[in-house]
Amino acid sequence: MWLIQKLRKIYLIDVFFSLKGNPRACIWLEPLWGIAYNLYVPYVALFMTALGLDEYDIGIVTSIFYASQAVASVLSGVLTDKLGRRKATLIFDVLSWSVPALIWTFAQNAYWFMIAAVFNGLWRITDNSWGLLLIEDADREKIVPMYSLTSVMGLIAAFVAPLSALAVDRFGVEATMRFLYGFTFVSMTTKFVTLFFLSTETAVGKRRLEVTKNKSIFESLWECRFVFLRIIREKRMVLTVGIMAAFSLVNALNDNYFALYLTSSLSIPESSMAIFTMVKSIVRLACMFVLARFVKTDKIMKPMTTAWLMFMLGQLLLLLNPGGKLAMPITFVQVFCEAFALSILYPMTSSILFINADVEERARMNGLVFATIALVTAVFPFVVGYFATFSLRIPFIVNIAIYILAIFMTMAISKLPPKPEDAE
Repeated sequence: MWLIQKLRKIYLIDVFFSLKGNPRACIWLEPLWGIAYNLYVPYVALFMTALGLDEYDIGIVTSIFYASQAVASVLSGVLTDKLGRRKATLIFDVLSWSVPALIWTFAQNAYWFMIAAVFNGLWRITDNSWGLLLIEDADREKIVPMYSLTSVMGLIAAFVAPLSALAVDRFGVEATMRFLYGFTFVSMTTKFVTLFFLSTETAVGKRRLEVTKNKSIFESLWECRFVFLRIIREKRMVLTVGIMAAFSLVNALNDNYFALYLTSSLSIPESSMAIFTMVKSIVRLACMFVLARFVKTDKIMKPMTTAWLMFMLGQLLLLLNPGGKLAMPITFVQVFCEAFALSILYPMTSSILFINADVEERARMNGLVFATIALVTAVFPFVVGYFATFSLRIPFIVNIAIYILAIFMTMAISKLPPKPEDAE
C-alpha cells in the first residue's frame, strides 16, 4: 500500500490506478496485444526478405495493406454504430489480428503476405470501435494520458525483447518469426475475448444502436456523404487529417525500411534490431512518464513541433551515418531522437481526432477520416518501394519532407480558435 501511494505521485501511474469501467478494461488488457506486437515488428521486413521478397514486393504488400485500410475505414463508422462498440471490436480484432497472425505463421511467399495484408487492414474498423470504447465514457482531460498508457502497456515488451534477439542468433529470423507469430495469435485472441466480457456498451454507443437498428448498412453508408462534406468544409478537421496522415506514412516507411537499411547499408547484425527496439521502448517509457503531465491537446504547438523536429534529426543522423565503428553509436542516438518524438506524437495524434470530431457522429467521422488517410497514403509505399530498389536512403529523405509539411500543418491548426465546447 505504501509503495502504491508513492507511485501514485507519478501522473501516469495515478491515472492508471484511477481508471474504471471500459478504460480500465481496455488499458489493463493492452499488454496481451502490445507485447506480442512489439516482439515481432522489428523483424517483419527481415522475415519477408528471408522468404524471398524484395523491396518492390514489400512496397506492394504495404500498398495492399493501405488499400484494405481505406475500404475498412469507410465501413468502420457504420459497422461500429450498427454492431455496437463491443461487438465490432471483438469481431474485427479477431479478423484483423488473429487471422493474419496465423497466415504469417505459415507464410511461404509474397502471396501469403498479400492475403494477410487484406485481413490486417481491417484493423481500421477495430481502431475506431476500440478507441470509442476507450474514450466515450471517460473524462476528457484523461484522453491523452490514456493513449500514453496504451503505448506504455505495449512497451513493456522492451524488457523481453532481448529474448527475440537471442532466438534470432540461435534459430535464425524465419524460425523465430514463425514462433512469435504463433505466440501473437494466442496472446491477442485471449485479449480480444476477455475484453468483450469485461466491457460494457458506451452511452453514445447505445444511442447509436437505437438510431441505426432499423437502418441498413447501405443506407447509413449513403448518409456518410453529408458527414464527409462536414469534414472537408471544416479547416480544423482537414488539418487533423493531414497531421494524422503524415504520422501514419512515416511510421509505415520506417517499419518497412529501417531494419533493411541498417543491415544492408550499415552492415549492422540482424540480432541488433531487438536491442534497438529495447532501447527505443525504454526511452519512450521514460519520456512518457516525464512529459505526460505537459502534453495536452489544447496546446499542441510546442510539443508537436518539438517532436517533428526531433524525428527529423533522427532521420538525418540515419542518412549521415558513415557506418563502420560509428554505425552502432550513431544509430543509438537516432533511436533516442525517434523515441522522444514518438512519446509525444503517438498519444497526441491518436487523441486529436476523437477530440475534434462531433460527439454523436464520432464513429462515422472517424471512419471517413481513417479512409481518407489510407487513400492518401496507399500509393506512397508502392512508389517509395520502387525507388528504394535504387537506394534505401530514399524512404528516409521522404520522411523528412513529410515532417516539414507536418510542422506547417501543426502551426496552422494551433492558430485556429478553440471549439465552442473547449472554450466553455
